Amino acid sequence: MSTLKSAIEAVIAASGAIAMGVAVKHIESGEEVAINADQPFPLCSVFKVPVLAEAFRQIHAGRFSLDDRWALTLAEKNLPSGILVYLQDGLQPTVRDLLTLMIIISDNTATDMVMHRLGTHSTTRFMHELGLTNIHVPLTVRGIFNDMLGEAGADPRHALALLDNPEPEPPVRRNGRAYSLGADNNVGTARDLNRLLQAIFRGEVVNRDACDAMLHILLQQQLNLRLPRFLPEGTPFAHKTGTLAGIRNDSGIVYCNDHMHVAVTVFCTWDAEAVQDDPVAEWARANVLDGAFGQIGRLVYDNFK
Repeated sequence: MSTLKSAIEAVIAASGAIAMGVAVKHIESGEEVAINADQPFPLCSVFKVPVLAEAFRQIHAGRFSLDDRWALTLAEKNLPSGILVYLQDGLQPTVRDLLTLMIIISDNTATDMVMHRLGTHSTTRFMHELGLTNIHVPLTVRGIFNDMLGEAGADPRHALALLDNPEPEPPVRRNGRAYSLGADNNVGTARDLNRLLQAIFRGEVVNRDACDAMLHILLQQQLNLRLPRFLPEGTPFAHKTGTLAGIRNDSGIVYCNDHMHVAVTVFCTWDAEAVQDDPVAEWARANVLDGAFGQIGRLVYDNFK
């Protein structure tokens, strides 16, 4: 494992990232690699994995079911990512639909429709009951955007108006809760995210059926240009990405073969402000970082396959 760790450290050094937290855990053997794995990072949309787990806990408790239908309202619409913000109010997707959209295209409106029903503190409480005390999820997506952009900038009606009348996006505030490394923000460590993924894979979160349903959703991920970027075509990878200005994350389980499964989490901060006024340079910089994620994913795959 020292060879794998050295190879990953070389990729990190070449990436130019400000910081990376990496945790690799071979589920069957327990072998692991940890690089800044206990350093907290903003989770960005990776927080939707803990939300997914809490949703299935409440489903098991009988609070609602996967087949329940919840009406889409303007009040719950969010800035993209996702598609629900563009659809008509009154649409009634099932809870299963919302959880799927929340994970596989990171739909922010679906996420808050779920979180409003779960309760503000329930996800954090469940993570801590599982022993994952470094994971905190106090903010909805709207709470994050309100902090970053102000309530006017985060209003979904503003995003919809931009479809017909484009204008510059409001500046991102980077000294508030959305970028905090404390429990007032949605934060976690790479090691604890890996522990959550491992528990889901082993059927230890709620029950085996719930974990299988979570894995089924995670395996349908559509955003695959980070950790799975250079994996052989068709390699299953159950994962969730997360992105904010200056932050890029990915966390999941790579299915190397029927007997080799590896939890991999990579959290990354980078100097987005240096290229924010140059969209070509920003794209190129982000592409280098995503390529580093892909190199780490391939190193892990080759080490264990």
